[in-house]
Amino acid sequence: MVVAGGLKGMVYQQAGKMVASVIRHADIQTFGKLLMTVGSLSKEPAKSALKKLGLMAQEEHPMIVKWIEIFQKSSPKCVEKIINNLIINEYAIGEPLRQKLMHEHKVVLPKLGVISPTYACNINCVGCYAGLYGRKYELTKEEVRSVLKQGEELGIYFWVITGGEPFYWPYLMEILEEFDNHYFMIYSNGILITEEKAKKLAELGNATLSISVEGFENETDWRRGKGVYKSILNTWDRLRRHGIPFGASVTATRVNHDTIMKEEFWDFLEQNGVSYVWIYQFMPVGQDPVMDLVPTPEQRYERFFVTEKMRLSGRFAFVADFWNHGFLTHGCLSAGAKYFHVNAKGYVEPCVFQQFAVDSIREKTLLEIFKSPFFEAYKRMIPFNNNLFRPCPIIDNPKVFRAMVKNFNAIPQHEGSEKTITELAPELDKLAESWAKYADKLWYEHGYVERYPVNRGIYNYETRMKRYANREEALKVDKKLSV
Repeated sequence: MVVAGGLKGMVYQQAGKMVASVIRHADIQTFGKLLMTVGSLSKEPAKSALKKLGLMAQEEHPMIVKWIEIFQKSSPKCVEKIINNLIINEYAIGEPLRQKLMHEHKVVLPKLGVISPTYACNINCVGCYAGLYGRKYELTKEEVRSVLKQGEELGIYFWVITGGEPFYWPYLMEILEEFDNHYFMIYSNGILITEEKAKKLAELGNATLSISVEGFENETDWRRGKGVYKSILNTWDRLRRHGIPFGASVTATRVNHDTIMKEEFWDFLEQNGVSYVWIYQFMPVGQDPVMDLVPTPEQRYERFFVTEKMRLSGRFAFVADFWNHGFLTHGCLSAGAKYFHVNAKGYVEPCVFQQFAVDSIREKTLLEIFKSPFFEAYKRMIPFNNNLFRPCPIIDNPKVFRAMVKNFNAIPQHEGSEKTITELAPELDKLAESWAKYADKLWYEHGYVERYPVNRGIYNYETRMKRYANREEALKVDKKLSV
């Protein structure tokens, strides 16, 4: 195994092992010092983000206390890999390398990658964006290896694996084992995670599982198929027993909105050992996209207060409402600003929901794609709106999305994907207009505008150098945080 970062990396790795051992005995102050130290080695905005977490640890914030609790329940190897791969490799080694290469290649590099090695799946969910292709579209093992190696050369050590169903792809466990210095988050329906696979995941330690659930049994089985809910409970039990930290991925729709709003649902997640929760608003994308399940603006507004309460509660390591928490990510993450998506056809999309692409990994390197006119146009405009509660180009700024696709002749990745910019355009414009009223209320009346910066163009190298080369302070994640 090659240690990331050479000799310095070896020193970090050994320190990380010691810290991991201490953390499993509940020393929150040591964890806080680690975050502060790694932060001091980073550049903005990672620098202030890590300092903020370090200060939270020193103050024993409930969320950080929850992290320590999760570490105590996780296998030793899982804790070691979170410290070494997710924190040290990603920030102390990866971030400085990305900064160095940014200047060398004159391109802002993303912090993480998303890859779908297959569109194949063992179930058929209502409204799934991935399509129903069987094994028609898959990446080879060598293609995935190449993408991960290219990413590592650019300082990317954190990858999200989605699909399709990742565990349906035959080489998944081999990839996790080979790329032992990377950290992976795997989105899965959970059904194919056997006892043997759970044991192996605990031994490897470099992956966390985000298991999809729609609510309780009725909501989950309605969308995912009869018996899926019980399979999820069995998988959660398996992961708990083997000490693998896992989360829940919840698609918010008009159908399950009331369930997400209930305290009972969050109690259910917490009682089952769910460490973190992703809320993904249903998107009108994929094959034959429809608006029927898209939450109303009123529902999205109501949901924010619940997910924000849960985010700050300390009941979970984190809760992220992907669209409603745009103020935490400086708007949209796509097109290499912070992440990108390699789909099962080999095309590189701005994100998993913006299913149009110009370039393929089978024709260009990742670096060439990050520097492409298509991606650079995105990065010059992010955030797309001065209100970070309106981050998304699809449902919040649809005219921007349509312009991007049209100007660069981006290819729809699914039969029917083009409906998002044609037939559904009037409905999406109306949705965005209706949401804007609620978003403005949150942004201005609730004071978020006073705390979170809007720095357009920081993901485009030329703009970043012109505006912020000598103003790193302006890039910090929180205006009120002293760095």
